[in-house]
Amino acid sequence: MEKEKKNSCPQINLFENIALTFSGGGYRASAFGLGVLSYLKLVQFKDKTLLEHVKGLSTVSGGTLMGGTYAYYMAKGSRFETFYRDFYKVLNEDKLLGLALEKLDSDETWEISHKRRSLINAFALAYSDLLTDEDFKFLKQNKSHLEDICFNATDFSFGLAFRFQTTGRFGNYRLYNHHLNQISDEIKIADAIASSSCFPIGFEPILMPDDYVSDHNSAVYKALKAQPEFKNGVGIMDGGIVDNQGIGSIINAEVRRVNEGESYDLIMVCDVGSYFMEAWEPSEIEMVRMGWSKSPKQLFSLLVEKLKLSWWLWLPLLISFGLLLSGFMNRPSVGLFIGGGAMAMFALFAIALKYFIGKMEEKSIRLWTWMMGMVPKFMKGKLNRFQNLKLRLIQRMIEERGTSSLLMISDIFLKQIRRLNYDLLYKDECLKNRRITTLIYELTKEQYQLGDSDEKEMDIKVELINEPSELIYNSAKIACEMDTTLWFTEEDREVSRLKNLVSCGQFTACYNLLKYCMNLKKSQARVDTQLLDQMISVFYADWNKFIKDPYYMHDYLEIEDDVLKNVG
Repeated sequence: MEKEKKNSCPQINLFENIALTFSGGGYRASAFGLGVLSYLKLVQFKDKTLLEHVKGLSTVSGGTLMGGTYAYYMAKGSRFETFYRDFYKVLNEDKLLGLALEKLDSDETWEISHKRRSLINAFALAYSDLLTDEDFKFLKQNKSHLEDICFNATDFSFGLAFRFQTTGRFGNYRLYNHHLNQISDEIKIADAIASSSCFPIGFEPILMPDDYVSDHNSAVYKALKAQPEFKNGVGIMDGGIVDNQGIGSIINAEVRRVNEGESYDLIMVCDVGSYFMEAWEPSEIEMVRMGWSKSPKQLFSLLVEKLKLSWWLWLPLLISFGLLLSGFMNRPSVGLFIGGGAMAMFALFAIALKYFIGKMEEKSIRLWTWMMGMVPKFMKGKLNRFQNLKLRLIQRMIEERGTSSLLMISDIFLKQIRRLNYDLLYKDECLKNRRITTLIYELTKEQYQLGDSDEKEMDIKVELINEPSELIYNSAKIACEMDTTLWFTEEDREVSRLKNLVSCGQFTACYNLLKYCMNLKKSQARVDTQLLDQMISVFYADWNKFIKDPYYMHDYLEIEDDVLKNVG
């Protein structure tokens, strides 16, 4: 990784070069990010929109769905309004999951695809249909205002960030080589989106280069597969595993740009995660009533003994014989023949079951012997005690291990990594007046009044900024309550979740930009004061509009889209 020291802090040219990062978080992240971009697009700065001053883009998981699509639309020269309309439509129509499952189920799809048949590759093909089928060469050859583009993932060979990027080192320092750099141009943007949003448990890893390169007979593919690290393929998964905010990648880009004399004047982190987590709770299984519960060993022994008893095996045979004999000796009776035949079938089933139980008992003994062979001698005597533990106790032990492990993986580890990444941003003094963190939950009523955060410094309110209205509080609450999914539920549609997410991105971006400018003025930072006052007026006016109607910009874009369609 690039770790070069900066000799001095660069001067701030207000909003000249902006870097944006968009966190993971499924559709919650995609829609919130869409709101942030749309607000920047509607703010004029000098002779351009604020969005056109964005030079750096670093995205993760759900943020990459939006960021990857936006980068593609800008590279092909589309208007922002076209991107906004098309991507909003993809989210609103919510066809992704259905299309991916349809592709997974289709034999024809995999007969013509170079990819392995898997759920994540089915999603990659769906992204290609819904978002873009272009590759990284397209992004590099068709320049836009985005100079540094990075879609973040994680490699499962070294546990490092794997960066699909247009500048800097492609991949990471452990996996980087000439051949990987060569194939980077032909990697599909859709595959990078799938890699970045390939969260563990829900998906399996994507295999590099096998699932990315279509021609497995090409010289560059064979050369890369000849490398020891790539011989069996490298698993690539969700970028949120090592950096769910994409901060590390933008800091690396900042180091490069400082050395080139083109540092970022503002790094804006847009995050739909939080430091909140639900506390772990113990199992509700009552141990007071476990006296009657048997151990697994006792249950197994009882079952085997019952099944080994002969009466349940021979009695059906005797009954069957008696019924059939009665049917022959007396006047032929269909009922007796059917009954006798049924009992005969049951007897045959019982004989087969007894044979199966005997074999299972034999295999269980062999399996136990094999497992005990791997246990150190000093532990064998102690492990025998587990055979006599009550079933309810074992159930509780398994349940509590499972729930605590899941919480550790899905919350504790990720939140600790989150804190470390925010430390990277907030402990750098040179970034003191060049950073903004835009959090999805910060304008909920509870959080705004609390003003606490693990992600950034203590939120000190700026007195000159009017407080959010109840309408903003409610909209932010609806937005941040969405689960991390790649679909919208019926409940989401009932509360207009998509509309509130986009609107939340808009008014939260406005609030933080206004607060940033006012803090610059208060700290007497070395910036163009006339330009600063001008932007404060713009953000202040917008913020007051949002206070009256949090949806005014969302609805304006909706109306503008209808006008454009009618004109077209």
